[in-house]
Amino acid sequence: MSDPARRFVAAAEAHRAGRLAEAEDGYRAVLLADVDHPDARRMLGLLAAQQGRPAEALAGTAMATDRADDPELHVAAAGALKAGGWLLAAQASLRRALALRPGFAEAAYNLGNADAARGRPEAATKVYARASALRVNYVDALNNAGPALLAEGRIAEARRSLARVLALEPGHAGAWSNLAVLHQATGETGSAILRFRRGLAADPGQPAIHSNLLFTLTYAESVDDETIYRAFRDWEARHARPLYAEARPHDNDRDPERRLRIGYLSADFRDHPVAHNLIASLGRHDRREVALTLYALPRAGDAMTERFRGVADCWRWVAGQDERQIAAQIREDRIDVLVLVAPHTADNRPLVAALRPAPVQVALYDLTTTGMAAVDAWITDPLIHPPERTTERFVETLVPVPCLVNHAPPSPSPPLARPPSAGAGRITFGSFNNPAKVTGRVIALWAEVLDAVPGSRLLLKYLSRYGSPEMAGLIRDRFAAHGVGPDRLELRSGRLPRMAQLALLNEVDIALDPFPFNGCTTTFEALWMGVPVVTLEGSRFLGRMSGSFLRHIGLGDLVAADAAAYVALAAGLASDLDKRIQLRRELRERLLGSPLCDADAHARSLVAAYRNLWRDWCLSSRNQSVIEAHRRT
Repeated sequence: MSDPARRFVAAAEAHRAGRLAEAEDGYRAVLLADVDHPDARRMLGLLAAQQGRPAEALAGTAMATDRADDPELHVAAAGALKAGGWLLAAQASLRRALALRPGFAEAAYNLGNADAARGRPEAATKVYARASALRVNYVDALNNAGPALLAEGRIAEARRSLARVLALEPGHAGAWSNLAVLHQATGETGSAILRFRRGLAADPGQPAIHSNLLFTLTYAESVDDETIYRAFRDWEARHARPLYAEARPHDNDRDPERRLRIGYLSADFRDHPVAHNLIASLGRHDRREVALTLYALPRAGDAMTERFRGVADCWRWVAGQDERQIAAQIREDRIDVLVLVAPHTADNRPLVAALRPAPVQVALYDLTTTGMAAVDAWITDPLIHPPERTTERFVETLVPVPCLVNHAPPSPSPPLARPPSAGAGRITFGSFNNPAKVTGRVIALWAEVLDAVPGSRLLLKYLSRYGSPEMAGLIRDRFAAHGVGPDRLELRSGRLPRMAQLALLNEVDIALDPFPFNGCTTTFEALWMGVPVVTLEGSRFLGRMSGSFLRHIGLGDLVAADAAAYVALAAGLASDLDKRIQLRRELRERLLGSPLCDADAHARSLVAAYRNLWRDWCLSSRNQSVIEAHRRT
């Protein structure tokens, strides 16, 4: 055996024994003697992945065709690659592990996780089932199968999978949380809140479960503004406040007029409603004023992700890092203003702000207050939070811009059609909102609308959710309790491309907005397709979105102050075909001429707000420096 061969065998033995530093030295010694030694180079790549260095792993080895024969190393490599955002490479490594050891349940489980991260629930459920077959009572696989089955619309199966986890481990916090998500998805807000609280009681240190509880509270109309505020402050006390002591002063250049380094931290740089509200505006941030760094948290990328990469001066994929690592990167990049996008929603990391990595920290599109004293400002507009009528409470300073939300006009878009009632002779109301928003009170009011317009029907659509027999049955039963028969409901199902989803709005005469959590993208898309929206205005941001859109395009008369007005507005529109025909022709142009679609103005207003906040920080920092100097003397 040649010397490089002996060295390789010794390094591989050290690798299998877990002596990673010795293995790395051995592989590198092999490459010094034989620079083209393929197995040493591949094993170095695997080792780098195993140690959490995914960039080196991807550069050092062709993961999909690697000849290494240890499936454990392939699973370790896949974990590091997945953390770095290279899901396809991770899946190739996992498939290699399963080829080497077909009964490797952990490899199958991780392959399911990668499919779920890529938004492929159908593939994920199949692999989770394989993992569960390979390992009896595989709790992690059963638990993660729950959300994947729910995403497919297989609600009863999801419920059974999670119930099995809780039968095996009654204190499984993740299963309680996933079961809560299932109840929320079916409009059972009260049940969801109870189950999130069970999950949080099982593991009080889980900020994500706690954020999910807060999210669900915002769907509940019975929860008032003060209760919401206190709940978010409790989140801060439990999770953020212990990290405040780790924050350090900043030495950023305090020139108030220099080019600013702006960072956006978000899990929604992907095909997501928030992305449609951001992409056009971010692309128009004046690069003479700001340098733009995007810190990406999506578990997987897509075509929209690539669009965001294209508008960034610097792109950093940080999904696989913990809060301290992300904060350290932001601090190293010397970001002046950090913008946390919808921080309390899925996969986001609000605790990064608790470490104060940037001098100025701003919330954009969060549910309500972040609850954190470490966040300085919350961007709003005068229609969302009228100064004289706002009761919603915030830790942050409310900073108004002319229009909070910006939408990129869908391109291409389907042609507009006449209102369907013009040919069908009956009114079709519609809602394409998440059924989590279709709570008992919403159903009761929509039933009143249907009763006020004889012969009308209601078209409901949201991904594949209404394709579930259980979900369809729940909805029909809830409407039946208010005297609405199944013949007046049309439940559509299926994940559609955006063009087809927009075209479906041509079958709707009038869109009914849910409450207290309004539509946002769904409201915009209805208006874009010429469909008027009737909304009931609430007291918080989430209940005032649709009303702000309507007022921006001169349709404030469709904003109801109470339930009776909501029914009257819907019935009045239903009886006025001429008005609906006119709106069908005008609404798209009204949107294009409004602040809602003016990305240039939106970008200017955000950058101006960041600049003013930066000036305030520079001034306060200088004042603090003077005070400290006086104290020293």
